[in-house]
Amino acid sequence: MAKDTYKIPPSLARSFLDHQIPLPLFGMTPRPTPIRQLLFYVAGLMVVLWASLSTFVKSSGPVPITLFVIWALVAVAYLGRLTRTKQLTVQTVPALINYIPTGARHLVTRRSGDPSAFASITGLQSVDDQGVLHFYGGAAARIYLVVGSASYMLFDEDRTAILDRVDAFWRKVPPGVQFTWLTTREPQRIYHQVASLERRNRALVSRDADLLALQDEQYSILVDHVGGQFMSIQQYLVVRGRNLESLHQGETALAAEVETSSLMIKEATRLGVEDAESVLRDLYRGLDPVILPRPSQ
Repeated sequence: MAKDTYKIPPSLARSFLDHQIPLPLFGMTPRPTPIRQLLFYVAGLMVVLWASLSTFVKSSGPVPITLFVIWALVAVAYLGRLTRTKQLTVQTVPALINYIPTGARHLVTRRSGDPSAFASITGLQSVDDQGVLHFYGGAAARIYLVVGSASYMLFDEDRTAILDRVDAFWRKVPPGVQFTWLTTREPQRIYHQVASLERRNRALVSRDADLLALQDEQYSILVDHVGGQFMSIQQYLVVRGRNLESLHQGETALAAEVETSSLMIKEATRLGVEDAESVLRDLYRGLDPVILPRPSQ
């Protein structure tokens, strides 16, 4: 049975400053504190004392000194907090400073411009005719449109069965393979309905004006209302490997899971080059109105 909670083992790359020690306080034992955080607090207090007793702040009067000490202690307490990645908040200050300029938050892309900046973000080199995404460094990936079984209306036994199946799947994932889930909110996919409408339109024996008007009305409903106003949640799975061989191993594991059981993934559809480029376009550029050609008269 899958566990309700998982413990993440400590990294082998951690240093002495990352070790955590408990500090009893008034008979209570709070959460262990990293040595890095303790040293930062001690250094911060020493700097506050030095600034208030040995700099120009000393001669500014009792009220300014009190306000300075309160502000400095609050700043030290805030900058010494741990983020979700177990880093000190002060370590994120350089990234924040680099993010403030407008030029650092926007990337202008032009067909005639240098693509190096955009390529450094995506790492994507090309998409071949089979829909395989090739990255710089030799990595390869493929995008799947997936349908899962999760729901808020599940019974406890169904929830347990799904968790067990997901736990068993991740244990079988070969090394060097990454699975990335993408959830998007995009217009309804009406390509098949429009294609069916076009086939029916071409199969008409009588080109009566009323029949053609009915065809136009059905097309307008599909494109303007169903495909333009009704949004749906789509979920994609990006299978990425260190190379093509590693990618094939990941795809084999995914195909075996879909064929064996529908608890984790009910359906997985491999996207071709056009659909893969459409997903990437929506991901990096944003959603644009879908414009489809009208059926021929």
